[in-house]
Amino acid sequence: MTIFMPITPLFVPGTRSDRFEQAIQSGADTIIVDLEDSVPQSQKKVARENLLGFDKRGCNLFVRVNDLDSPFVRDDLACLEKYGEVGIMLSKSEDPHAITQWLEQHSVKRQILCLIETVKGFAHTSALIQHKNVIGCAFGHFDFSTDLGCEADISLLAPYRANLVLQSKLHGKAAPLDCVTADISQKVQLKLDCEDAKRRGFGGKLLIHPSQVKLAQSIFLPSKDEYEKAKKLVAVTASQAVIQHEGRMIDKPILKKAEQLIEKYDRLMASKVIDARQ
Repeated sequence: MTIFMPITPLFVPGTRSDRFEQAIQSGADTIIVDLEDSVPQSQKKVARENLLGFDKRGCNLFVRVNDLDSPFVRDDLACLEKYGEVGIMLSKSEDPHAITQWLEQHSVKRQILCLIETVKGFAHTSALIQHKNVIGCAFGHFDFSTDLGCEADISLLAPYRANLVLQSKLHGKAAPLDCVTADISQKVQLKLDCEDAKRRGFGGKLLIHPSQVKLAQSIFLPSKDEYEKAKKLVAVTASQAVIQHEGRMIDKPILKKAEQLIEKYDRLMASKVIDARQ
């Protein structure tokens, strides 16, 4: 299976194998089995063993490994070598040269999702994004704000979040994933955070509970209705540069957005990401 850039990825602690099936049934387009933050040192081995026993059944699976300076990353590598083809979310991504050196130890070609959660990593975002094995990046605002010395408020972190969107676009990579909404009981806040992220150009959002999946998908995934309207607009404007359509002026930027939505919808349909929404 081809590993693709997530849109609504759901984290599952590697120690909670009882939640693996629940994660698959949530409808998330991607599952991220976490071997890092959610796993205490005494349970690292258990988490890796649980991963090896996980039947991913064709889902788009990423594994969040410990950072490259961690004493646990060597064992993470050995586990990945046994498990085979999965995407890798790299914690505290900072040095593209270190990524290259680490990947040379892999027998399988890997797709990397860089988690930007340190000041050094943020400063090296451009270089990280340009690495040939990196398909995109995500923002880890809790660790980043701690490293920076500010509050973990996404509005305060807006300039840093915007830079991830800018660098991703500049270097031709997928739009990045925005940070988690930690309070799973706050559906209104999750909706506001998703809408804010989409307006700022993020392509998706990191999720930490199955209850967050459907709401996030309703915002980030194009609907059948949006798709049909975009196709109608493109058809109407096929022979004209600027026209009025349904009461508004349609020019090239609006047309381009419609074409991008059509391309995204067709691609996600082909990968069965949006089947559940039809």
